[in-house]
Amino acid sequence: MPFKTTCLYTFSFVFAFSFSICSAQIEIKSTPSWVTYQSYDKNPDIDLKEISYGLLTLLNDEQIHIPKKERYTRIVRKITDNVGVQEGSSISINYDPTYQQLLLHDITVFRNGKTINKLNINDFQSIRQESNAESYIYDGSLNAIANLADIRTGDILDYSYTIRGFNPIHRNHFSSGTSLNDFQPIGKINYTLISNKKLFYKTLNTDVAPTIDTYKGYKTYNWQTTITKAPKFEKNTPSWYFSYQNLFVTDFESWEAVVDWALNIYQDNITPSKSLQKKIEEIKNSSEYEGERILATLKFIQEDIRYLGLESGIGAYKPFSPNKVLEQRFGDCKDKSWLMVNMLRNMGIKAYPVLINTRYGESLHEFLPSPKVFDHVVVKVIDSTASNLFYDPTNSNQFGNHKSVAFPNYGKALVIKKGVMDLEQITSKSEDLVEVFDTYDLPKIGGPGILNSMTVYREAEADIMRARYKSRSISSLSKDFKSYYDNIYDGVEVLKDPIFDDDSLVNKIIVEESYKINDIWTPMVGEEKNIKVEFTPYNILDVFISPDEKNRNTPYALYYPTHRKHKITVKLPRRWRLGKENYNITSKNFDFSLHTKMNNARDILYINYEYQNKSSYVKPEDFKDFYKKIKEAEQIMAYYVYIPKDEAESNRFNLSDLDDDLVSGAATLFYWVIGIVGVIVIGLVAYAIGSNRNSK
Repeated sequence: MPFKTTCLYTFSFVFAFSFSICSAQIEIKSTPSWVTYQSYDKNPDIDLKEISYGLLTLLNDEQIHIPKKERYTRIVRKITDNVGVQEGSSISINYDPTYQQLLLHDITVFRNGKTINKLNINDFQSIRQESNAESYIYDGSLNAIANLADIRTGDILDYSYTIRGFNPIHRNHFSSGTSLNDFQPIGKINYTLISNKKLFYKTLNTDVAPTIDTYKGYKTYNWQTTITKAPKFEKNTPSWYFSYQNLFVTDFESWEAVVDWALNIYQDNITPSKSLQKKIEEIKNSSEYEGERILATLKFIQEDIRYLGLESGIGAYKPFSPNKVLEQRFGDCKDKSWLMVNMLRNMGIKAYPVLINTRYGESLHEFLPSPKVFDHVVVKVIDSTASNLFYDPTNSNQFGNHKSVAFPNYGKALVIKKGVMDLEQITSKSEDLVEVFDTYDLPKIGGPGILNSMTVYREAEADIMRARYKSRSISSLSKDFKSYYDNIYDGVEVLKDPIFDDDSLVNKIIVEESYKINDIWTPMVGEEKNIKVEFTPYNILDVFISPDEKNRNTPYALYYPTHRKHKITVKLPRRWRLGKENYNITSKNFDFSLHTKMNNARDILYINYEYQNKSSYVKPEDFKDFYKKIKEAEQIMAYYVYIPKDEAESNRFNLSDLDDDLVSGAATLFYWVIGIVGVIVIGLVAYAIGSNRNSK
């Protein structure tokens, strides 16, 4: 994670511990004179039934003196239930010791009309947080932690502190943001800014306006909300959607101003070292084709420069020199991207660093201009054909030609190039097609069946599967695949370990599997006298999401991009004739089709499914049509064959003895029925999503 992101949505202190304890200076100081005292109601009109974790926030007060580079925070919380004692007894304050100082002001407990002073500097210890260490990111920040003694249900804990120091990389620019409500009611929220510059501000989901005044020649901005209401959440809302009442503040006048700021960090005046120049020449001489040079550079940085982020202080924003990154053979996203940009530029290829937000890319335009809204850096390349190409050097195991390398659907981004004035929309060119070819051999009614499956992964889906099989043993993958089928059928046996065929030239992976399904014939629910064998397009169910309610006020998230085909061939144990079935469901957001046909000469049934999402989400105004169409698709998501159990056991008839005309008309007479049924997909989808989108 290269660029620090501003936490906009929570007022609770969430922390993770490492076992390395660092010494850091913490001082006790009086509350700064510029801070405006905020009163609060100890018993606000809030229904305690709406309070979670036994903690009611009575006051959340944040005041920032921008010229002084000081941020004052005061939190007042009431423990309403014994479950709140655990968290209510802990104070955790995060800061970066490379440019910040922590000043403690007050820790007071109010209990039964008594005031208890709990401020003791010896109760605090500074601990390295490194919450992103599992992602090989080390930011050097500290958590000042105190676990208070003798905290009880009914206590009100009031504590305040100031963090002095802004990251010098921002060059006296200021931008920030907060939320004016939370996931549960809050008694009062106060947010005050003292500024010597003009500030631009914007709110979402609220019309709360600031009170603007002056203080010692500075302009002050103050926002307040009381008895806040929690937002109404709906299932499956996209991660980029703003549910809270958000406030954004910045002194950047435009995205162009952010670009100008970033150009001072990504300075185009680097002379390659001998080692770097040698590598550049090596790649340049390896091919006369521009595309192959681009791809070779990407592959080198992806595979030979390991990912590791040392992001303390200005390191959260400023990349290491490309020479140093090559020398140390590691770097985070901004380091790897800046190295790739410089290598390509030295080959005469246009390349630029690109700032993105991996979560809020789709709604990035809702933010005010600020470098803090980005959390990732990638690369834009403009080749000699004027094609705009995007690459993520932090990915690995990517294949294909330079124009087909998969790039995530990050949404909008900011290209660091002189003259860029606005965000750029990045549209994924990948379909992420996955095709499954299943062949079921059913030699005997009521007996076991054999399933031979071949899955073809393309583009980004191939990259994901490649990373998976390269990092796992075949035996462990075989167990995972079997577990997947265990959620569909009973009595699954693995006949052979999966076989992987990786065609890197076209970025395609083929996986072959073989299983014996002992209990493929099962009693029909509600009609136990019949037994059936059912066929479901689990490849589609992995990405098929069916809503529970017809009405919607917020966007509804879809897997995107995704394109799935599932072709099922069934070798039946008897002959009969069946007509074709053709279903096509088209909507604004997805297409779904089911086509079946029977090869009467060979007793083979073909069932072909196809599903493709056209967008990453459903707009609220399109949701009713989406709901109707998705339910139609759900009703034809499974195909089954059934027969009375006693007929199967007695084997009293033999369809092969009948002539063709009688077979055609005798299907129902002899209880052979093939039909289409809806399936309850929630459980299967939950498993598929929970384990891995590409678990199969």
